[in-house]
Amino acid sequence: MYQILVVEDDKNTHQVICEFLKEAGYAVIGAFDGEEAITRFYEGRFDPVVSDIMMPKKNGMEVLKEIRSLSDIPVIMLTALGDEYTQIKSFDLQADEYVTKPFSPVVLVKRVSALLRRSHPINKTTVCFEDVVADFSAYTVTKKGELISLTTKEIEILKVLIENQGNVLSRIQILDAVWGFDSDITDRIVDTHIKNLRKKLGCTSIHTVKGVGYRFEVVE
Repeated sequence: MYQILVVEDDKNTHQVICEFLKEAGYAVIGAFDGEEAITRFYEGRFDPVVSDIMMPKKNGMEVLKEIRSLSDIPVIMLTALGDEYTQIKSFDLQADEYVTKPFSPVVLVKRVSALLRRSHPINKTTVCFEDVVADFSAYTVTKKGELISLTTKEIEILKVLIENQGNVLSRIQILDAVWGFDSDITDRIVDTHIKNLRKKLGCTSIHTVKGVGYRFEVVE
């Protein structure tokens, strides 16, 4: 499961961000000032960081600078300062996204999801696991050399799971990645497609994490 460090000194904003991220299937660790953020960062492993700029003790720019001295993980900056200088400085310090307050927590979650997809791309178009070969450039999947009849959505779900190998993805995350942010399809459609994938592939690499979602992991 992806783990996100949320750094925000306003308690109400902090709570809202954390609640929406958790509901989307992410694990969340919080910090309320810049010094605590740095301490948390050294203590854990995070996939993205969502950080306010105007904070006590250390501001968000200082936090970003320290993170960048150690890691290239995605960082989204939050601020009530919408001036061009602040935005340029954020990007000069290699922030990945810049979100101006007030913002929609739903849109923020979507930005996090999109950023994670971009930062965890599949490294090659052909992936082999068990006795299955998936060629995502040709949208074909074979098992023991024989072509398996998969729908486009089934192949795209398989691709998303493999891209995030070892991480648990919620139904909502899979739905957003395959059907798009604006889809009005129920997330339970993901269960149906996963069931069909397992049946057609006859493999054991797609694992159910009860109450959370699905994880792709090949067990030797």
